Amino acid sequence: MAEFDFRLRFHLHDSGRIDCDGEELLVIEESDGKRLRLRSAGKHGDSIKNHPQVAVFGGPYLSEDEAREAAERARNALLICAVRNRIGIDLGGHRPLGRIFKYGLDMLESELVRPVRNDIHGIDVYEHQDDLAFTSTQVQVIGGKNASVFIKHLATSFQNPVTVDEKQILAAELYCSSFFDISYRSRLLTLVTAVEALLDPAILSPKVENLVSKMETMVAEEDLDESTKNAMFNSLQWMKQYSIGQTSRALITQLLGNMDYDVLLASRFFAHCYELRSQILHSGKLSDDSIDLSKETNTLQVFVADLLLASFGINE
Repeated sequence: MAEFDFRLRFHLHDSGRIDCDGEELLVIEESDGKRLRLRSAGKHGDSIKNHPQVAVFGGPYLSEDEAREAAERARNALLICAVRNRIGIDLGGHRPLGRIFKYGLDMLESELVRPVRNDIHGIDVYEHQDDLAFTSTQVQVIGGKNASVFIKHLATSFQNPVTVDEKQILAAELYCSSFFDISYRSRLLTLVTAVEALLDPAILSPKVENLVSKMETMVAEEDLDESTKNAMFNSLQWMKQYSIGQTSRALITQLLGNMDYDVLLASRFFAHCYELRSQILHSGKLSDDSIDLSKETNTLQVFVADLLLASFGINE
C-alpha cells in the first residue's frame, strides 16, 4: 500500500534563523512511526542556521488526505510558533519556484542516483520515496533563534493544535509578513491591518439599523446612476456596525486588559497607531515629523504579537 509524506518549505526573516549547527532536527516521533522533522532547505550537508529557507517534513501517512491534513496542521503550528518567537515567516503557496520539468528532473535523478522532486515554497504532498531530493535556491542568512525553544513550540502546537479561525490565520500571516517590510510606513500599515483582520464588528441597536434602512430607501428612490447608488449602499452597511475604534477597543481590553505599550494603555496605544496609519494613507507621511516611526512600529510589532497570542489562548 502506498504511503504519503508532506513537505512544508518556508522562508524565515533574516533576524529569525534557527540557531542549529545540524542539517536536521527531530520535532516529534509518534508510536506508529510517523515523524515530524525540521530540515535545512539548502544544499545537502548545509546546517539549518545557515539558511532562512527551512522545511518541515511529516510522514508516512496512509493516505494523501491524511498527509494534507497534517500539513495544514503543521502550517498553523508554524504560524503560532513564529508569533511566539516574534519572527517573520513566509509560508508561501503551492507553486514551485524555478520549476524543473520532467526532462531536467530525469537528468538530475541520473546524476544524483536518487529520486528528485521540484522545490515548492509552501505545502507539497507526495507519495513516499526513500532518499527523495528537492531542487532548491540558495539564500544568504543572518540572525538567530534558539533551536530548542523553536522545536518545543512547534511540537506543542502540532500535537495540541490551537483552534483558530480564518481571521486569526490571516492576522498571523500579516504579522509574520511585516518582518519582510523594509519601510517602517509599510510595516505599520501591515501591522494595523493584522489587528483589523481580528475584528468582527457587531451590529448596532435595532433603532440604528432601522434608521439606516430608511436612508437606504431614500437612496434607492433618488435619481442617481447605479454605481453611485451601490457605493452609497456599501457605505450605509458599515453604519449599521460599531466602528473600528469601538470594536478594537473592546477586543483589546478583553484580551490584553491593563497592559501598556510606551506608557499607553493597550487600547489607547492601538488607537494612536491607527491614527498614524490614517495620516500615512491620507497624505503619505505623518503630520508630526518629530514622531519616531521606527520606535512606534517596533512597539506595535510587540503589541500585535501579544494580541495574537492572547487570541490563541497562549499566555506567556
